[in-house]
Amino acid sequence: MSDLQQRLQQITFIVTDVDGVLTDGRMWFDGEGQPFRYLFAKDGTGLTLWHLSGGKSAIVTGLGSKALETIKQQWRCDELYMWVKDKGRVCREIAAKYSIRMDQMAFIADDIIDLPGLEAVGFPVAVADAVPTVKQAASLVLDSAGGHGAVRELVEIILAAQGRLDETIQKYITRKDHPI
Repeated sequence: MSDLQQRLQQITFIVTDVDGVLTDGRMWFDGEGQPFRYLFAKDGTGLTLWHLSGGKSAIVTGLGSKALETIKQQWRCDELYMWVKDKGRVCREIAAKYSIRMDQMAFIADDIIDLPGLEAVGFPVAVADAVPTVKQAASLVLDSAGGHGAVRELVEIILAAQGRLDETIQKYITRKDHPI
């Protein structure tokens, strides 16, 4: 078994940045100056798969918006931290709160504000279009760019390494509808 495979088998918690990871980094502003973003639905499916497998997740972003609170709820993420400048500190706080080791945490990132988070966790991950310093800090550089399924790709890589991908997809397919 490779070192990469062993490290992937340890992951129980995924932390993701927003702008440049869940989005492609572009931001639009409405007529009142409020930013809005689009997110990739397949990343939401990826997080759903992750949660169905028993994994935990957090969204950690340097910016914030009411929309992200909705995304946290809709995608059933365990934590949301907005307006964060030191993502490494937040990753360590999450690890303490959930009583996990740092080597059980993956952080997926794209830009220099994310470097402290990447340095703090046991499994740092970069999206395909991350800046060079982030790619250098990462243990894994994904094939997917930010806003184009990077989180989904990471989830599937982890679940495959843990031998749980097929079982989790089956759970996803056979879920019951939510009551309205």
